[in-house]
This record gives sequence, structure tokens and C-alpha cells, in this order.
Amino acid sequence: MELLLTEDWDLLVDRNGNIATVNDGFAIAQQVANEIKLEEGEGWYDVNQGTPYFAKILGVNPNWGLIKNILLDRAENVDGVIRADMDLYVDKQRALHGNIYLIIDTKSGEQLNVVF
Repeated sequence: MELLLTEDWDLLVDRNGNIATVNDGFAIAQQVANEIKLEEGEGWYDVNQGTPYFAKILGVNPNWGLIKNILLDRAENVDGVIRADMDLYVDKQRALHGNIYLIIDTKSGEQLNVVF
């Protein structure tokens, strides 16, 4: 069970006034998004955790294969993810966007899409 977060990564309250939670496939997809958004060195309990944006992705000549491998490795290390694939693109403002497609281990064998 995970805390349910908004698009702005804020907490939600359920109709009973409790902090909202989520489980199953959506919880796994949210964990993958968290892992990708966490910058290396920012983890409170493990500073080695996180995506090396400043060391290997931002401010360097983009190596699409390296970026894809780093992000897929982060996704596939989340418990419950069987396989991940993705596509990347850069918009007119030079912002990197992508979709990660997950095959997760649930009773229904869900396939989920995580957008970043």
C-alpha cells in the first residue's frame, strides 16, 4: 500500500479525512515515477539511490541509448515490475519527455503507462 499522490506530488485526503492510499498496479506505476523523478543524492535514507541527472544526463551531449538504459534500469528495479520499455522525445523548448510501458506482476498481468 502506497500513499496516493496528485500530479503535483502532493498528498490527497479521502472522503473520511484520512490520507488516501493506493495499491496494486497503480501503486507500482507511482513507485516507478517516483524512482525516475528522484535525483541521485536526494534520498533521505540512501543518497546512492536516484537517477544521475546531473552526472550523466543534463548538460552533456545527449546519448539516447544511455538515457534510456538508465531510466529503464530505475523502472525495472521497482518490486513488481517484470519488464519495461520506453520512448523518449524532446519538445520545441528542448524539454525531455517520455513514456514508460510497464509489464507488472499482478493477478491480471496489467500493462501500465508511466508518463514523465
